Amino acid sequence: MQHFLDVSYRPQEHVLVARWIQQMRTDTDFEAGYHYLLQKARQYNCPFWLLDVRRCPPNCARQARWLLDEFCPLVASAFSSSEPIYSAHLVFPSHLVHYTDIVLPILAHPNNRYYQAAAFIDEGPTISWLHGQQPA
Repeated sequence: MQHFLDVSYRPQEHVLVARWIQQMRTDTDFEAGYHYLLQKARQYNCPFWLLDVRRCPPNCARQARWLLDEFCPLVASAFSSSEPIYSAHLVFPSHLVHYTDIVLPILAHPNNRYYQAAAFIDEGPTISWLHGQQPA
């Protein structure tokens, strides 16, 4: 994934940070990136993800459906606890409406208990939201 995705773990914050360093050219790249992210999340046992997608075009509805229909069930089986993955998307301000109007409503499907997502335009509130999801 080194050619388009950089993933690092911040142990002091218990947050997995994924930064797309260039645009994904295909749906195959999109899916491979999320599979790699899940692999790293399992390695660090970390359900708190900061996804910096500012260098990518906004997810289309098709990709959001793939996340819901294909990826979220993988997340559910990858972690033994009943706690969901908390995914904070860091986006450009011009992309925020797309995420709040299209992507997040798809991911908020009632059957999706394992992948909770939010979108932000600044890293500070993104980290604060992730910390707020962590047990005290």
